[in-house]
Amino acid sequence: MELKLFAASQRKSVAAVVREKLGVGKGEIKKDKVWNKLDKFAFEMTKANPGVSLSKKLIEMRYEQ
Repeated sequence: MELKLFAASQRKSVAAVVREKLGVGKGEIKKDKVWNKLDKFAFEMTKANPGVSLSKKLIEMRYEQ
């Protein structure tokens, strides 16, 4: 939910904010580097939110709209 609020405050889509935070742009980095960054981010989120299923939360957020 915080990500959605942040994206709204920046007048950007959630996808655009994620791409920006990962440093992904047109031709900036290769797919394998993006996946490595996503894996690292997912690990950090899991560590910061023990016992919370981030997948379930994302699905809930999608259907809140």
